[in-house]
Amino acid sequence: MGAFASAISGLAGAIAVKVWLVPGLPLGGNDVLKRASYVVRHHKCWTWGWLLAALGAILVVNLYRLLAERWILEGGSACRFALCLGTAGLAIDLAGIAIWIVVAPGPGEGGFEIAEHIASALSLFAAKILYAAAGLMLTWAGRRELPGLLSGLALIVWLCGFAVASFTLCACDRPQFYSLALLALTYIAWATLIGFHFRKPVREWPPRSYHPDPRD
Repeated sequence: MGAFASAISGLAGAIAVKVWLVPGLPLGGNDVLKRASYVVRHHKCWTWGWLLAALGAILVVNLYRLLAERWILEGGSACRFALCLGTAGLAIDLAGIAIWIVVAPGPGEGGFEIAEHIASALSLFAAKILYAAAGLMLTWAGRRELPGLLSGLALIVWLCGFAVASFTLCACDRPQFYSLALLALTYIAWATLIGFHFRKPVREWPPRSYHPDPRD
């Protein structure tokens, strides 16, 4: 259920971004004065949109936890380190979201621009790197169980996460927007497929053959 919950919240978050948040975000070349004005005039929608995004982030890390529990025997250290990275990413992401909600709607165009730069650095750069690195480690830990389709799709998801961080670093607005959209779509698809995969019984790997010592 955790995978399906993450997919549903991801879909809800993507819809909220499209409907409520995009006019206030530095994506696609939106003018900063228009963005600041939109955030002030639509404060409630702006807040609820980011709260949905925060819920989605929490459920992403919850899915990481479920994956780590499932594959802890196969990749113990990788799973533990991935959870540390994912948890750190969540903390940074929530800090960025808090800035978007609390600080960005404040007075003045200059203050808004500074707030969005800090929030973007946290949520769209640092957090995305940590999420993607954690996802890669978990995919590696579960490589024996995951079919090729899920492994390949997971790789696309995590590469999209790194792409978002890269485009945020270079302030490439349109590529950042498209990579974010691709990240959301591929993650929703991957989490949904993981949910269906989890409904199947866990495959038991055959034990290694045992040959007793004839001297025993």
